[in-house]
Amino acid sequence: MRRIIVTKKQLDEFVETKKAEKIFYDIVEELHKNGKFLNEGALKSKANIAIIENYKRKNLIILKVFELLVKNKIINESYEIL
Repeated sequence: MRRIIVTKKQLDEFVETKKAEKIFYDIVEELHKNGKFLNEGALKSKANIAIIENYKRKNLIILKVFELLVKNKIINESYEIL
């Protein structure tokens, strides 16, 4: 068995990255459910905006989550869904 020695800063960064990825995947999963169960485009877009606003209101969209959402072209810099 190998032992890996990491600093506290590296561990904190790793934990923060994992939390950001989990929140990102939760958002993507909810957006996918909307696309799957809603038929009309207007309903989908309003529901997707509500999901992003809900996470934003709860302060769960931190910098890393925001970067992941922009990088994967889900939202733009002004929180508009693409």
